[in-house]
Amino acid sequence: MSSRPTFRAMMWRWRRLITAALLALCLAIVVSAIGSSGRVTSQIMVAASDMPAGHVISVSDVAWVAAPTGTIPRDLVPEDVAGHRLSIGVPAGTPVTESMFVGPTLADSAPAGTVIVPVLLSTPKELTPVGSSVDLWGSDEAGEAFQAATAATIMAFSDVAASRFGTDTTELTYAFVAVSSDDATFVLGISARTPLVAVLHG
Repeated sequence: MSSRPTFRAMMWRWRRLITAALLALCLAIVVSAIGSSGRVTSQIMVAASDMPAGHVISVSDVAWVAAPTGTIPRDLVPEDVAGHRLSIGVPAGTPVTESMFVGPTLADSAPAGTVIVPVLLSTPKELTPVGSSVDLWGSDEAGEAFQAATAATIMAFSDVAASRFGTDTTELTYAFVAVSSDDATFVLGISARTPLVAVLHG
Protein backbone atom coordinates (compact mmCIF):
# COMPACT_ATOMS: atom_id res chain seq x y z
CA MET A 1 0.00 0.00 0.00
CA SER A 2 1.36 3.41 -0.91
CA SER A 3 2.39 5.69 1.95
CA ARG A 4 1.85 8.82 -0.11
CA PRO A 5 -0.88 11.10 1.27
CA THR A 6 -4.20 11.16 -0.57
CA PHE A 7 -5.36 14.28 -2.38
CA ARG A 8 -8.07 14.82 0.27
CA ALA A 9 -5.50 14.54 3.08
CA MET A 10 -3.20 17.01 1.35
CA MET A 11 -6.05 19.47 0.85
CA TRP A 12 -7.02 19.16 4.53
CA ARG A 13 -3.41 19.73 5.64
CA TRP A 14 -3.08 22.84 3.53
CA ARG A 15 -6.65 24.11 4.11
CA ARG A 16 -5.66 27.28 5.96
CA LEU A 17 -3.04 28.37 3.42
CA ILE A 18 -5.34 27.48 0.53
CA THR A 19 -8.16 29.52 2.06
CA ALA A 20 -5.88 32.52 2.58
CA ALA A 21 -4.50 32.22 -0.95
CA LEU A 22 -7.98 32.02 -2.49
CA LEU A 23 -9.05 35.04 -0.44
CA ALA A 24 -6.04 36.96 -1.70
CA LEU A 25 -6.83 36.01 -5.31
CA CYS A 26 -10.49 37.00 -4.98
CA LEU A 27 -9.59 40.33 -3.42
CA ALA A 28 -7.09 41.06 -6.18
CA ILE A 29 -9.76 40.37 -8.83
CA VAL A 30 -12.24 42.59 -7.01
CA VAL A 31 -9.77 45.46 -6.74
CA SER A 32 -8.88 45.15 -10.42
CA ALA A 33 -12.54 45.21 -11.42
CA ILE A 34 -13.57 48.13 -9.27
CA GLY A 35 -10.48 50.06 -10.23
CA SER A 36 -11.88 50.43 -13.74
CA SER A 37 -15.44 51.13 -12.65
CA GLY A 38 -14.85 54.61 -11.31
CA ARG A 39 -16.67 53.92 -7.98
CA VAL A 40 -13.95 55.25 -5.68
CA THR A 41 -14.65 56.24 -2.08
CA SER A 42 -11.68 55.14 0.05
CA GLN A 43 -8.13 53.75 0.07
CA ILE A 44 -7.01 50.17 0.71
CA MET A 45 -3.56 48.70 1.30
CA VAL A 46 -2.08 46.42 -1.38
CA ALA A 47 1.23 44.67 -1.97
CA ALA A 48 3.59 46.99 -3.85
CA SER A 49 5.49 44.01 -5.26
CA ASP A 50 5.46 40.22 -5.16
CA MET A 51 6.21 38.96 -1.63
CA PRO A 52 7.05 35.32 -0.76
CA ALA A 53 5.66 33.35 2.17
CA GLY A 54 7.65 34.06 5.30
CA HIS A 55 8.54 37.60 4.18
CA VAL A 56 8.61 40.21 6.96
CA ILE A 57 6.68 43.24 5.68
CA SER A 58 8.09 46.76 5.80
CA VAL A 59 6.34 50.03 5.01
CA SER A 60 7.93 50.11 1.54
CA ASP A 61 6.34 46.72 0.68
CA VAL A 62 2.81 48.15 0.53
CA ALA A 63 0.97 50.86 -1.37
CA TRP A 64 -2.48 52.46 -1.20
CA VAL A 65 -5.04 52.31 -3.99
CA ALA A 66 -8.52 53.73 -4.38
CA ALA A 67 -11.51 51.40 -3.87
CA PRO A 68 -15.13 51.53 -2.70
CA THR A 69 -15.68 51.48 1.05
CA GLY A 70 -16.35 47.94 2.31
CA THR A 71 -14.20 46.17 -0.27
CA ILE A 72 -12.41 44.48 2.64
CA PRO A 73 -14.28 43.65 5.88
CA ARG A 74 -13.23 46.06 8.61
CA ASP A 75 -12.01 43.29 10.92
CA LEU A 76 -9.55 42.09 8.25
CA VAL A 77 -7.97 45.48 7.59
CA PRO A 78 -4.55 45.63 9.28
CA GLU A 79 -3.77 48.77 11.29
CA ASP A 80 0.00 48.40 10.93
CA VAL A 81 1.72 45.85 8.68
CA ALA A 82 5.35 46.67 9.48
CA GLY A 83 7.06 43.71 11.12
CA HIS A 84 4.34 41.17 10.29
CA ARG A 85 5.38 37.91 8.61
CA LEU A 86 3.37 36.51 5.69
CA SER A 87 1.96 32.99 5.89
CA ILE A 88 1.42 32.85 2.09
CA GLY A 89 2.98 34.33 -1.02
CA VAL A 90 1.28 37.59 -2.01
CA PRO A 91 1.37 38.85 -5.64
CA ALA A 92 1.78 42.56 -6.36
CA GLY A 93 -1.53 44.45 -6.24
CA THR A 94 -3.19 42.04 -3.79
CA PRO A 95 -5.00 43.70 -0.86
CA VAL A 96 -3.14 42.98 2.38
CA THR A 97 -5.32 41.55 5.17
CA GLU A 98 -4.85 40.20 8.70
CA SER A 99 -5.57 36.66 7.45
CA MET A 100 -2.28 36.66 5.53
CA PHE A 101 -0.10 37.10 8.62
CA VAL A 102 1.51 34.32 10.62
CA GLY A 103 0.32 36.10 13.78
CA PRO A 104 1.27 38.91 16.18
CA THR A 105 4.07 36.59 17.28
CA LEU A 106 5.11 33.16 16.08
CA ALA A 107 4.16 31.69 19.44
CA ASP A 108 0.57 32.87 18.99
CA SER A 109 0.33 30.89 15.77
CA ALA A 110 1.91 27.67 17.02
CA PRO A 111 -0.35 24.60 17.01
CA ALA A 112 -1.64 23.50 20.41
CA GLY A 113 0.84 21.40 22.37
CA THR A 114 3.87 22.69 20.47
CA VAL A 115 6.68 25.14 21.07
CA ILE A 116 8.71 27.03 18.48
CA VAL A 117 12.42 26.28 18.25
CA PRO A 118 15.10 27.70 15.93
CA VAL A 119 16.87 25.03 13.90
CA LEU A 120 19.36 24.92 11.08
CA LEU A 121 18.08 23.09 8.01
CA SER A 122 19.97 21.73 5.04
CA THR A 123 16.71 21.43 3.09
CA PRO A 124 16.08 24.34 0.68
CA LYS A 125 13.21 26.45 2.00
CA GLU A 126 11.57 26.34 -1.43
CA LEU A 127 10.86 22.64 -0.82
CA THR A 128 9.30 23.20 2.62
CA PRO A 129 7.61 26.62 2.57
CA VAL A 130 6.09 28.28 5.62
CA GLY A 131 3.12 26.23 6.83
CA SER A 132 4.55 22.88 5.73
CA SER A 133 4.16 19.87 8.01
CA VAL A 134 7.53 18.12 8.10
CA ASP A 135 9.51 15.36 9.77
CA LEU A 136 12.94 16.42 11.01
CA TRP A 137 15.86 14.06 10.52
CA GLY A 138 19.39 14.14 11.88
CA SER A 139 22.40 11.85 11.76
CA ASP A 140 24.64 10.41 14.46
CA GLU A 141 28.44 10.32 14.53
CA ALA A 142 28.39 7.14 12.48
CA GLY A 143 26.32 8.79 9.79
CA GLU A 144 23.17 6.84 10.62
CA ALA A 145 19.95 8.81 10.06
CA PHE A 146 17.33 9.10 12.79
CA GLN A 147 14.07 10.98 13.18
CA ALA A 148 14.29 13.91 15.59
CA ALA A 149 10.65 15.02 15.35
CA THR A 150 7.53 14.22 13.39
CA ALA A 151 4.67 16.39 12.10
CA ALA A 152 6.54 19.60 12.91
CA THR A 153 5.34 22.83 11.30
CA ILE A 154 7.56 25.33 9.49
CA MET A 155 6.52 28.68 11.00
CA ALA A 156 9.09 31.04 9.45
CA PHE A 157 12.55 31.37 7.99
CA SER A 158 15.19 33.75 9.26
CA ASP A 159 16.92 36.26 7.00
CA VAL A 160 20.11 35.85 9.05
CA ALA A 161 22.82 34.03 7.12
CA ALA A 162 23.77 30.60 8.49
CA SER A 163 27.36 30.58 9.74
CA ARG A 164 27.95 27.52 11.91
CA PHE A 165 29.91 24.27 11.77
CA GLY A 166 32.89 25.83 10.00
CA THR A 167 31.78 24.65 6.54
CA ASP A 168 30.23 26.15 3.45
CA THR A 169 26.80 27.15 4.73
CA THR A 170 25.38 28.74 1.58
CA GLU A 171 22.80 25.96 1.37
CA LEU A 172 21.80 26.08 5.05
CA THR A 173 18.79 27.98 6.37
CA TYR A 174 17.68 29.01 9.85
CA ALA A 175 14.05 28.09 10.42
CA PHE A 176 11.57 28.52 13.25
CA VAL A 177 9.74 25.24 13.64
CA ALA A 178 6.81 24.26 15.87
CA VAL A 179 7.57 20.87 17.41
CA SER A 180 5.96 18.82 20.16
CA SER A 181 6.82 20.10 23.62
CA ASP A 182 8.26 16.66 24.37
CA ASP A 183 10.63 16.86 21.38
CA ALA A 184 11.81 20.47 21.78
CA THR A 185 14.90 19.87 23.94
CA PHE A 186 16.03 16.93 21.82
CA VAL A 187 15.59 18.85 18.55
CA LEU A 188 17.51 21.84 19.88
CA GLY A 189 20.35 19.61 21.02
CA ILE A 190 20.63 17.86 17.66
CA SER A 191 20.39 21.12 15.68
CA ALA A 192 23.22 22.59 17.76
CA ARG A 193 25.45 19.73 16.60
CA THR A 194 24.43 19.21 13.00
CA PRO A 195 21.99 20.64 10.42
CA LEU A 196 18.65 18.84 10.19
CA VAL A 197 16.84 17.63 7.09
CA ALA A 198 13.15 18.53 6.73
CA VAL A 199 10.99 16.01 4.85
CA LEU A 200 7.35 16.71 4.05
CA HIS A 201 5.22 14.74 6.50
CA GLY A 202 2.85 12.26 4.94
